[in-house]
Amino acid sequence: MMNKKIINQKFYKYVIPSMITMLLSGFYSIIDGLFVANAVNDSALAAINIAYPIQVILNATAIGLGIGGAVSYSYYNGQNKIKQMHKTIGVTCSLLLASGIILPIILNYFVSDLLFFLGAKGNVYNGAYEYIHVILIGGILPIIGNGINPLLRNQGKTIYATISMSSGLIVNIILDYVFVYKMQLGLHGAALATIIAQGFVAFSGAIMLIYFKLKELNLTDYIPNLITIKKILTIGISPFGQTLIPCIITVITNWMCIHYGGNDALTIFSIISYVLSSIQLFLQGIGDGIQPLLSYYHGCKEPLLIKYIYKKAISISFIISITLTILVIIFPNTLTSLFNVDNGIYDECRKALIITALSFPFIGNNRLSCALFYATERTLFSSIIVYLEPCIIIPGCLIYFSNILKLTGIWLAYPIAQIILTIISLCFIYFILLKNKKISANTKYSITNLNN
Repeated sequence: MMNKKIINQKFYKYVIPSMITMLLSGFYSIIDGLFVANAVNDSALAAINIAYPIQVILNATAIGLGIGGAVSYSYYNGQNKIKQMHKTIGVTCSLLLASGIILPIILNYFVSDLLFFLGAKGNVYNGAYEYIHVILIGGILPIIGNGINPLLRNQGKTIYATISMSSGLIVNIILDYVFVYKMQLGLHGAALATIIAQGFVAFSGAIMLIYFKLKELNLTDYIPNLITIKKILTIGISPFGQTLIPCIITVITNWMCIHYGGNDALTIFSIISYVLSSIQLFLQGIGDGIQPLLSYYHGCKEPLLIKYIYKKAISISFIISITLTILVIIFPNTLTSLFNVDNGIYDECRKALIITALSFPFIGNNRLSCALFYATERTLFSSIIVYLEPCIIIPGCLIYFSNILKLTGIWLAYPIAQIILTIISLCFIYFILLKNKKISANTKYSITNLNN
């Protein structure tokens, strides 16, 4: 029989640190903004916000490669294929290193065009260029740091991954205070603080990975081959999209806000974005946490365990998301006060927060569904969910509902889009359950083999 106590212990061992790690990773995007907003000026804050999508390209690439390699590693671990496990880790490290060298060079070459496309002009352009130029010079560091984190997590070193990320955040805060407040280095100092902190994460993560796994590898394990690369990239395309897509949605929604409500609507949406990104990352932490378990038991050919873990994750995600929704609906004034909202937009901001909160339960479902799909190598399903949202569903909802309800329609678009995605993901899950019914229930549960 399945030992649920052991499964539950492993569940929380992976999920809780993952949720903390994802929440901390979200703070990196706002720490520089908080310091710059108070120590420099509004145009400097706008510069960071404009340049942020370019920085996210680095993070998305790292997370896509890291999770792609981590899922493959856990799958082979479930099959006890040591040689393939080592090859996957080695090739993933090689891809991260190559991306860390090549991608920042390419982005730096096109950085002016990218900033103009994102809407940077005048002082905002100058500030954005100053900030992102420093980030791109050290671009290899966030790619290595963010890419190693999933590899550590899937080897059962969840606490070490969390310590690495949280230590980097502390370094970032301290250096922001020194560079921005004390030394008055402005945007240059903020970028320098971020890249040094990411360097700390990359260095500490690399040391841990070498100690726990890389010392077992041969030099030939680092030489890429097409089969391993294809597997990593096929799995990684969904987490890559999950990281990058929110920025694309933000850009699209920004355009709609400017059209229907001007700068006031843009200010309201910036507040919503901060709240929404924190919730998204927090709930995504549940999916990232169960991913090593799902991949391992997928390798063991144990669909009943996968179903048990997924149902448990869905239950927890639903409870957390419903609680967060209720808190926002009951206490919207607290959030608006935290962001020091002007009286002129207070009521509209309050309404927008309440409407947006209705999406939380559906966000949790969609993030978990994507994790289930790519963790069990159903990458077509996860890619449809991830890329359908910004390409068709969000633009369609924004255009349709804003034409009818103007600004209120913009706030409604996101929750309705999440409901549509939930319906699609549930159809995919139903298809998987039907398929799994054909598999014999006589399954031997491999609980003790997963790395401790």
